[in-house]
Amino acid sequence: MRRLSRLQALSLRALPVLALCTATHSPWAQTAADPGASVQIYGLLDAFVGSMQRSDEPGRTKVLGSGGMTTAYWGVRGSESLGDGLQAQFALESFFQTDSGTFGRNTTDPYFSRNAWVGLAGGFGQLSLGRQTNPMFVASGAFNPFGVSLQFSPVMLHTWQPTYNRAVLGDSVWSNAVQYTSPTFAGLRASLLYGMGEVQDREGIRNLNLTLNYAAGPFAAVVSVQQARTGPGFTTTIGLQDAALIGASYDFKAVQLYGQLQRTRTPDIRTTANTAQLGAAVPVGAGRFLASVARTERKVTGAAETHRTTWTAGYDHFLSKRTDLYAVYMQDRLTGFRNSGSVGVGMRHRF
Repeated sequence: MRRLSRLQALSLRALPVLALCTATHSPWAQTAADPGASVQIYGLLDAFVGSMQRSDEPGRTKVLGSGGMTTAYWGVRGSESLGDGLQAQFALESFFQTDSGTFGRNTTDPYFSRNAWVGLAGGFGQLSLGRQTNPMFVASGAFNPFGVSLQFSPVMLHTWQPTYNRAVLGDSVWSNAVQYTSPTFAGLRASLLYGMGEVQDREGIRNLNLTLNYAAGPFAAVVSVQQARTGPGFTTTIGLQDAALIGASYDFKAVQLYGQLQRTRTPDIRTTANTAQLGAAVPVGAGRFLASVARTERKVTGAAETHRTTWTAGYDHFLSKRTDLYAVYMQDRLTGFRNSGSVGVGMRHRF
């Protein structure tokens, strides 16, 4: 037998020590050996090339942007079986910008800005604690053909995008939150999210959301109501907002139709906003033609009413289950300004 070199011999002697250190000090090694536990790494990248202009913008901007159809993110999630159908679960998810490689949607985002929670799940449903996605944001994205796009979905722009004078204040993700989600019964599932403001001697500073989802065959519907007092958009002059959303969709196979109605009331600035959205998705080949229009009417007591109408049409083509290409055209019109169009072509990949 060939004689081992000194380096090879030392390496072989070190293997048992390395194995002992790994088994003793690495929780990941223990998790991998536990058949009742699992950890996954996953995410999505999205980048597009476009020419963008809102109705109220003086000029046009050519961009290589991030998150044309979905805001890019990556995450780690896991679960452990505790017996009798009970599971411990967690999720850590971070937004990032594909075009620049920087983390977060903007400079104010925490690192795990998309989700950071730990919880228990079982026959009773799920109870989770930490930073969690607002169910109203999920609902507004689920009931329009362009999903959660904050670049090209008309209703998402009107509802959540600050540059479009968003109707709903507070973030799409709430910090310091407790959430309970019920089991699904006869197609119905409920969730209750409570976000603590953590202001000393001010227990009323909090966010509260109740959402009911229903799905049966080709039909789906949602009702989401909330009262928010903390988060982005709230100031010393704005301390409260009530919001409500109802949405529905029906898949006729040849076409899937979407509809949404929203209403927000911000009493401190005597403002109400009403938003309506209609959309459709038509399967064609390996993709879908998408179209959506949203209109928001904003009323301020003592001031003239303003309207914003935005419509988008596009095609989303899937190269595989994980990769798609999209092309979209969007037109925007705000009271007192002219029509302006935006166009984008992009790629999205899930891992």
